[in-house]
Amino acid sequence: MVLTGVTSKAIRKGGAELPLAPGTFRVYNMRFCPWAERAMLYVSAKGIEAEVINLNVTDKPEWYFSKHYQGKAPAVEHDGKVVIESGFIPEYLDDAFPESRILPSDPYEKIQQKLLTDRLTAVAHAVPSLFAIMRDKSLKDEKQVKVFEVLKMAEDLLTDDFYAGSKPGYPDYLTFPFFEKIWWATGLDGVVDLPTDGFPGVEKYPKLTKWFEEMIKSDVVQAVTQSREHGAEFMNAYATHGELNYDLGL
Repeated sequence: MVLTGVTSKAIRKGGAELPLAPGTFRVYNMRFCPWAERAMLYVSAKGIEAEVINLNVTDKPEWYFSKHYQGKAPAVEHDGKVVIESGFIPEYLDDAFPESRILPSDPYEKIQQKLLTDRLTAVAHAVPSLFAIMRDKSLKDEKQVKVFEVLKMAEDLLTDDFYAGSKPGYPDYLTFPFFEKIWWATGLDGVVDLPTDGFPGVEKYPKLTKWFEEMIKSDVVQAVTQSREHGAEFMNAYATHGELNYDLGL
């Protein structure tokens, strides 16, 4: 697995589009975006040799709108084709690179994993509650309840070592980024009553705690993730409408 450009600085408005060599697979990424991280994790898990272009999605380069009509990340470019949206990219990658398929080929099992992933999007919907607390700490008691509820749901849905079974798969890679964002928030004072070490807490969420530990230390995740400290700093700036440093930590 070779991912180049993971730590490259973000291209912004006025920045030139880098030439794409024939046969090169490219990922357009935003380092702190959980939706973009879904695509990055899937590329990493499949072992695709890829060039990563990091973007400033506040001050977007003009040429990028020819790749994504809204200028959002992620997008992937391969053999002259551009595919957008984190919900579609993984399935495209499995079809384009079937030798490293992650989703099951069996139609029934494939649908079951996609349905499970859909249920786990509740974790993504809990992240805005953390943003609300970052803006107004008096909302903590009210808003963090939503986070605890989705973590309990996720704990109950985890019936094996991983959501895909005995090893990580489609639901694990597509939902991990949102658990990670909750973990990042634990490093900020007064945001959520969850432990940073041993997240989200073995007493209430024993299966989820083991799952998160295995995921965060895996080579697939380590190849693309950001540090918790930098992630928390970026999250807080985003939530409080501060200046966003897309090159934080580089």
